[in-house]
Amino acid sequence: MQTCDVLIVGGGPAGSSAARVLKRAGADVLVLDKEQFPRLKLCAGWITPEVVRDLEIDISTYPHRFLTFERLHVHVKGLYVKVPCVQHSIRRVEFDAWLLERSGAPVIRHTVRNIRQEGDMYVVDDAFRCRYLIGAGGTRCPVYRTFFREANPR
Repeated sequence: MQTCDVLIVGGGPAGSSAARVLKRAGADVLVLDKEQFPRLKLCAGWITPEVVRDLEIDISTYPHRFLTFERLHVHVKGLYVKVPCVQHSIRRVEFDAWLLERSGAPVIRHTVRNIRQEGDMYVVDDAFRCRYLIGAGGTRCPVYRTFFREANPR
C-alpha cells in the first residue's frame, strides 16, 4: 500500500494548485486522477487577472497560447456597449496539464471507488493510505460522495 501525507483526488486546477502549495511547504503529496493528462476538457477556457495572480502564473513564461482581451463587447437589443474587463483565454487541455506538471507532485491514473477511515488515516481502494485527504474531483468527486453528500446534498 502506498502511503503519503496528503492524497489529492482530482488533478484539475484545484487539485494541482493544492498540490503545488503543499509540495512547496514540504508535504509528501500524491495526486490521483481518473484521466491521463493532458485530458480532453471541453468547458470554457477563460481566467481572470485574479486567477493569474493567485496561481502565481508568469504570463511571459507560460508555454502555450495565452490571449488577453481588454474589454467585452456587449450587444443587447440594438445597444452596443464596450465594458472594460480584462480576461485571458487559455485552452483547458493545455492549462490543466501544465498546472499539474508544475505542481511537482507525482500523479497516478486511478479511478477512486472506495474510501474509508482507519483511525487517523484514510485508505483509498486498499491501495493508498494518507493522513490528509483532499477532494478536488469536481461534480462527481468520490471524497464528496463518501463524506459529505448526506450532510450537503446538491
